[in-house]
Amino acid sequence: MDFEQIREYQISQRAKNVAETPWLILPGENKLARRVIKLSLIKNPSNPAELIGVHAEILYQKRQNQSSPWPSKTVDLTKIPKDFGFKFSLDSAQTSELAQALQDAYSIGSGEIKSGKRTVLRGVSQEEVIVTPKNKAEVLRQLKTLLDQDDLNDWIGANLQTLSADLAVARLFYDRKTSVEEFRNALGRSENEHFWQKFLKKNSWMFGSGCIEILSERRLDIHHDTDFPIRVEGGFMDIIEIKTTQLSFWATTKSGDRYRYRGKYLIPHGELQGAIAQTTKYILQAEKQVDSEDYIRDHGGIKPLKPRGLIVQGRSSEWGGVEWEAFRLLNDELHSIQVMTFDHLLQQAERMLVVMKASDGSPRLEIVDPGEIDDEDIPF
Repeated sequence: MDFEQIREYQISQRAKNVAETPWLILPGENKLARRVIKLSLIKNPSNPAELIGVHAEILYQKRQNQSSPWPSKTVDLTKIPKDFGFKFSLDSAQTSELAQALQDAYSIGSGEIKSGKRTVLRGVSQEEVIVTPKNKAEVLRQLKTLLDQDDLNDWIGANLQTLSADLAVARLFYDRKTSVEEFRNALGRSENEHFWQKFLKKNSWMFGSGCIEILSERRLDIHHDTDFPIRVEGGFMDIIEIKTTQLSFWATTKSGDRYRYRGKYLIPHGELQGAIAQTTKYILQAEKQVDSEDYIRDHGGIKPLKPRGLIVQGRSSEWGGVEWEAFRLLNDELHSIQVMTFDHLLQQAERMLVVMKASDGSPRLEIVDPGEIDDEDIPF
C-alpha cells in the first residue's frame, strides 16, 4: 500500500456513541485568515460497531494582523436573513485536506471511539508503505490489521533493508537519549572519577563526531597512562582527561566565593591547573613516539602526531557573563588543550541528539488552542 502520508488524530469520547477531534487548522499560507474543522464520529447507540456517519463543523476566522489573537466569537447563521448569502472559499490544498480528513474520520469511526490517539495511513494503491524512523512502529501495528500473514511477510521481505536501517537508527537514538537522561541525573549526584570514566567510555559518542573510538591501550610510556586516548579522523590520536563534577572549575576562597587574582581575574581551580599540566606532559610524551613503529602498532596503527588534549571538570550551570568571558579567554590561551565542564559535555550530547532525531516531512493538521474558539456559538 503506497501510504504517502500518515496522520495522527487525538479523539475524545463525548458520549457512548459520539467522539470528536479537536479543532484542526486546514493548511494555508495566509497568516491573517484560516479555516478550521472539527469532526464528530457518530455510532449507532444500539450497535456500537456501526458507524452512522461523520459530522463536520467548519469555521472561518480572520484577524487584523499576525500579532492579533484569532477571534473567538462566531455568527449564528440562523439569524441571518434568508436572502443574505454567506460563503467562504477553500484553496486546492485546503479542499484536498478537508476531503482527506473526512476519509480519515470514516476510517477511524470503523473502530472503537474511546478517547485516545488514532493513526491513519493514507494512500491510493495497495503495494508499498513508506517507512520513516518516526512512523515505523505505528506502520507495523496498522499493517497487522490490514494484511494477512503472507502479505505481511512479503512486505517485510520487500522493505527489509530500509526497515532494518531505520530500526537500527531508531534504536541508536533511543539508547543515546536514555544515556543523556542518565547523564543529566548523574549530574545531581556526587559521582566519583571512576563512575564518569566508565560512563563516558561507554558513551564516547558524546565527545563529538571527531571521536571515532577510544583506544584500548592507555599507556603512553612506562610512566604515563591517560584516561582516554582516542582515535580521530586521519588516523591520529588525541587525549581526554576526566575529572569530577564536585571539583570547582574556578579557584575559590575558603568561604567558597570565586577567587580573583589581584581582585579582578578568575583563574582555574588548582586541580584544573594540575590537569592542564598533566595533559601537557601526556602530549609531550606521546609526541616522542611519533616515529615508533612499536608504539603505533600497539595503538592500532594510530600515530601520535600533534595530539590535542581535552579536560572535563566541574559544573557551569550557574555561570554568568564574567565566568563565560574568563572561560573563553582561558581556552584561547591554552595550546593544543581544550577545557570544558560536564554541563558543556551534556549540552553537546543534547545537540547531537537534536541533529540525529528523525523528522517526518509530512505536514500535520495543527491543533487549535480550545480557548480560541467558543464552542457554544458555532454556527455549523
